[in-house]
Amino acid sequence: MAIATIVLSPLDLLPICLLLELVASAFLVRGGITQADCKLTIPLVGFGFAALPVGLYLTKSMNPELSGLIVLSLVAVLAALQIARVPLPLGRGLVSSALVGTSAGLIQGLANIGGLVQALYVVALKMPAQTMRATMILGVLISGAIGLFWQSVMGVLTTEAMMRFAAVLLPFVLGLWLGRRWFTPANERFYRPISLALLISLALAGILRQLI
Repeated sequence: MAIATIVLSPLDLLPICLLLELVASAFLVRGGITQADCKLTIPLVGFGFAALPVGLYLTKSMNPELSGLIVLSLVAVLAALQIARVPLPLGRGLVSSALVGTSAGLIQGLANIGGLVQALYVVALKMPAQTMRATMILGVLISGAIGLFWQSVMGVLTTEAMMRFAAVLLPFVLGLWLGRRWFTPANERFYRPISLALLISLALAGILRQLI
């Protein structure tokens, strides 16, 4: 999304990115979500359900250039927090779920990256690796379904967006297949920071292009 804001507005990109995210989640779900912490996930996505339409409304009503700057800034900041492995300093409980879920829903509506907020929170809880992975995947799947609902209701998910999604689906799936084939958990310490650094670089380049 960081580089695509050069071509399309965030509002046009939201449904495309959401649909691609759901396709990626379908690939990941093959690893299993039975170990997901549902007691943690359900409140998070519940608060996200209430906050997401607010983010969509702001995106629809905002100047496209301002919206683009906000999206790129969010991408850069959240990716930087991920690469620095900075967890959200919150424990379990309804208050934490409300803060994280609402923030994630709002950011999901603005930039379709609410999953990064949830990831920072889940990492801080120091779960077993398999439980953490399954919880994140389940959260993305449910949040994606919620996003589709609100985007349809608010007229963001259009026929044109579906056509654009179809145009990039094949190369995207090919990239997913190559990623699963070439990259393994054993070398995650190499490609994860490189991917995040590239994401930050693209976001910063997009910000500079908007400002100059």
